[in-house]
Amino acid sequence: MPEALTFLKKLGTILANAAGIFAGIGPIITPFLGSAASQASSAIGTAVNDLTAISQVVVQVEAVLQAPGSGPQKLIAATPLVIQILKTSQIVAGKQIADEALFAKAAQEITSGVADLLNSIHPDEAKHAA
Repeated sequence: MPEALTFLKKLGTILANAAGIFAGIGPIITPFLGSAASQASSAIGTAVNDLTAISQVVVQVEAVLQAPGSGPQKLIAATPLVIQILKTSQIVAGKQIADEALFAKAAQEITSGVADLLNSIHPDEAKHAA
């Protein structure tokens, strides 16, 4: 039985088929590096940027891993990237993480939640987002 076409799958497919997929990696890597500029931005702007960066990671992993039934592999691939975004986010940056396992679990749940959020969007919207 073929997998259902979702917004995330359709957008990932569009990006995977686009020649410029690799040109889009730069903006995705930048949030992992952290910067004084991101610390100076407002909490709302930072939260929106972090959420956008996380959604970009989810979409990029979707574009790269196109195999049917590869959802668990996509989650495994995206979670470490999301962990890096979270570690540079205003909510975590400069703070000691006491329970790495719990932090990783939360990052995985956030990654899964963002994927679910993107999948809740109508697939026809993917053509407008690409």
